[in-house]
Amino acid sequence: MKAQIKKRIEDDSKRVNLGEVLPLSTPYVLMIDPSSACNHSCRFCPTGDSELIKESGRFVGTMDFDLYKKIIKDVHQFDNDVKVLRLYKIGEPLVNPHFSEMISWARTNTKIKKIETTTNGLLFNPGLNRKIINAGISQINISVNGVSEDRIYHYTRTKVDFKKYVDNIKDLYENKGECEIYIKAIKQNLTADKKNDFLIFSEIWQIEFF
Repeated sequence: MKAQIKKRIEDDSKRVNLGEVLPLSTPYVLMIDPSSACNHSCRFCPTGDSELIKESGRFVGTMDFDLYKKIIKDVHQFDNDVKVLRLYKIGEPLVNPHFSEMISWARTNTKIKKIETTTNGLLFNPGLNRKIINAGISQINISVNGVSEDRIYHYTRTKVDFKKYVDNIKDLYENKGECEIYIKAIKQNLTADKKNDFLIFSEIWQIEFF
């Protein structure tokens, strides 16, 4: 399939007006954070501000796997199915060494219909890619914070081997099975010329963009 540039939500008419259906007996979306820690130190993200995190006393680390299993088991108590389990929030999900197991465990609960995550993609590699896809994830959203090593470092304060980064995402896409892959970028992080570079990657990666 050729890559496309499109909006995240294609048909707004299908969205439910929560004001008309609250209170819900079952949430449409369940968000669980596999890791509050991140391998980036982004200038625009509170998680990247070590002093702020220290002052707030916020926990920085990965979610206890036994606690996670209990939460997934408790989903059986809802009246209806959970449409989406989102395995991400304020950290980098792939930092959690049990991430692929978290997907597999969620797949044992028939009340969870879709599993997705959002990641900066830096930790992808062929071995991990296979584990995540084989575990049964439905959708992966990859946040690209620049289209060169210099630009990624500028925003994330993290040194990245950009060619390896691209190659690992290509490998993920080429072996994605039924999983949907999306690439996203913050417009303000891309200069005019870099926006063109971002579009060029749609030909290289063969991934859907929005």
